[in-house]
Amino acid sequence: MRQLKILLTLFALGLAIIPAGCNHGPEPEEIIVYCGVDEPYASKVFAEFEKQSGIHVAVQYDIESSKSVGLAGKLEAESAHPRADVWWGSEAFLSTRLASENILEPYSPTTGTDIPPEFKDPQGYWTGIGLRARVLAVSTPPPPFPITGIEDLADPRLKNKICISRPTAGATGAHVAALYVYWGRDKTIAFFHKLHDNGIAALGGNAEVADQVGNGVYSLGLTDSDDVSNSAANGGKLSMVVPDQSTFGTLAMPTTIGLVRGTHHEQAAKKLIDFLASKQVEQMLIDMKYARWSVRGGAGQEIKAMKIDYREAAKVYAQAQREITAILDGRM
Repeated sequence: MRQLKILLTLFALGLAIIPAGCNHGPEPEEIIVYCGVDEPYASKVFAEFEKQSGIHVAVQYDIESSKSVGLAGKLEAESAHPRADVWWGSEAFLSTRLASENILEPYSPTTGTDIPPEFKDPQGYWTGIGLRARVLAVSTPPPPFPITGIEDLADPRLKNKICISRPTAGATGAHVAALYVYWGRDKTIAFFHKLHDNGIAALGGNAEVADQVGNGVYSLGLTDSDDVSNSAANGGKLSMVVPDQSTFGTLAMPTTIGLVRGTHHEQAAKKLIDFLASKQVEQMLIDMKYARWSVRGGAGQEIKAMKIDYREAAKVYAQAQREITAILDGRM
């Protein structure tokens, strides 16, 4: 009996010790980010934030064929009960739409005071950093005539040798919306009918456009500056032309950071937004060749950018995306 009592006493002491031994302090704080910036680049940024802050970042990325668009739709669907804390989009048009739908909450990051007004929402719903641009990927050897603008895609000498990503993929939707605002719907539709008649191939994403041009499948493609850099770094034989520099300019695209309305981790989310809007992160994006230019230098310092009203472009985004997709598919 005495031995049994000793065993029971030791067992009780063990139960008392186990919780204390397993207690390593409170769980680290976690925030959820919906991210349209490509994972190979964004993941390095988030890793640096976690290292500096101790806050864990759970990230949901979009797939290439619906870059940012799918996540924006997810935010809209979850608006009554938001899961995400921070939105990091690959361009400004979807962020403007989300702001108009009260899905984002105004917040001006403390690190973004030196960012020019053209790369911020006037009411503070989003802040832009790290400029990419819509560019022409040109094969090596190039076509036997100068390539200067997007209208060169309609040149009959390039029939069946041109490509673009579908407007449902990433920045192409933003670009067609920008053209609807700048050129007007009628001119934009007529232009894309010319491209369809010239045998343009609609591919699954902007990276695929750059790779197919770099592999010699096509001679000319409309894509993003980071995708051309990526393809060239991986052995693609291509060069990049920033189009329409002597006329109306090209679409310059900052990534855009916003606070999700109804966030459950507001202070931690604001810390992340301050970090993302910093010069440090923008330089990281440039060094990794995701962004090519800094917003802090101004849009017109290195390239001529289209003058676009983001709010007007956001209003026609869905229509432009739908109609131009139908033209490229031969349904309109």
